[in-house]
Amino acid sequence: MKPPFFKLIPSHSACLSLSIAIGSIGWLAPVNAKELYFQPSVNVQTEYDDNKILRPEGSFSGIDLSSYGVIATAGANIGARSDRYNVMLKNQVVVNRYESELDLDSDNFNINLNSNYSLTEKSQVSLDASYLFDTTLTSELDGTGSGLVQGNIRRKQWSVTPTWNYSLSNTQSFQFSYMHLETDYENTPTGNFSNYTIDNFSTSFQQQWTPLMSSFLSVSAMSFKIPELGSSSANFKISQEITEYSVTLGGNYQITPTWMADFNIGSRFSNTEITQTILPNSPFERTTTSSSDVRGLIFAVGVDKTFEAGKASINFSRSTNPQGQGRLQVRDNIDVHFYHKFTQRIQGTLRGSFNDISTSGSVDDGNARTYYDIKPSIKWNIDRQASITAGYRYRSQKFDSRNDGAVSNSVSLNFNYQWDKIVTQKY
Repeated sequence: MKPPFFKLIPSHSACLSLSIAIGSIGWLAPVNAKELYFQPSVNVQTEYDDNKILRPEGSFSGIDLSSYGVIATAGANIGARSDRYNVMLKNQVVVNRYESELDLDSDNFNINLNSNYSLTEKSQVSLDASYLFDTTLTSELDGTGSGLVQGNIRRKQWSVTPTWNYSLSNTQSFQFSYMHLETDYENTPTGNFSNYTIDNFSTSFQQQWTPLMSSFLSVSAMSFKIPELGSSSANFKISQEITEYSVTLGGNYQITPTWMADFNIGSRFSNTEITQTILPNSPFERTTTSSSDVRGLIFAVGVDKTFEAGKASINFSRSTNPQGQGRLQVRDNIDVHFYHKFTQRIQGTLRGSFNDISTSGSVDDGNARTYYDIKPSIKWNIDRQASITAGYRYRSQKFDSRNDGAVSNSVSLNFNYQWDKIVTQKY
């Protein structure tokens, strides 16, 4: 059964997100800003990828899977800040154009609001909001997998997250956060994706034991609702709701001045409720409901090392993530990051990740897979504002239920230019 407090959550629209974002700026308007700033930037990337959509070899007979692309990004950070608050609006327009036999072109928009305000010395509130207009190829291919991302489907997503932090003392603090997210997909014949909403409540208590060691206890509750699964029809409707509760205990420890370790471990309880309605909105409507429960372990452990001219980290985690195909994904992830500064102008980076992905529950839905991603790159800072980055990326994907796998190799050259902040002391 659905938890009672989730039933009290009202339905939302994108207008609410925008009104909250505008309201947060208006909320701070009476306070005199000490600084207003504007910082634009542009980024142009050229790339070649021999299999950008990660299709198994031979799956598209007679079609060349390779592509040449140019990705142009224009953005600007606009903000206001003082000793009591900080408000920043990040705006981005991304234009993707490819020379390819596949449909890879898209025009994407991304707006993010980040704001915080100190009510008192001990109490701070913050509000984050975002709006994203993109496609499944640009946002969901790596997370969901190419088995379900069959095309360049338009996607709209918005979210709002208010947070309250309160310091009980110099060593103890409390945080409460709520997040509402809505995702809408363009209607397509394949029906792989379904519109969904997520509501997540979380609270945590932090304890600083010594200057080198701290711990936390976190409790969260999530509701993942799909009003109509993609397999629904005019005479047959399927809706789904997944609720998940979790309790997590964690901490971090500064082992030496250059070594840091952190960990958390917890337990989750997930309930999936599926409602099937035959002949909806008719005198012959009939509804049946089924429910299933899953318990599982969630955790994360990581180590960070700082060198004289760089840093490195390795993290291993298990987490759950709602996906647009209506499933609660379980992901075991190993993530490695290495950064080295060769000279004042030249830096090298190596990122790698291994993912073992499955669906929460005992039923094999055919989407369990392993996914590798390795990205070495080298960056040259031309000056304080401009830089050029050359990189290579290797991706590999294999579904457990299939004998074929997919491999992608890509090379890219990226030019980035960020202007200095234009700052004023006056409105």
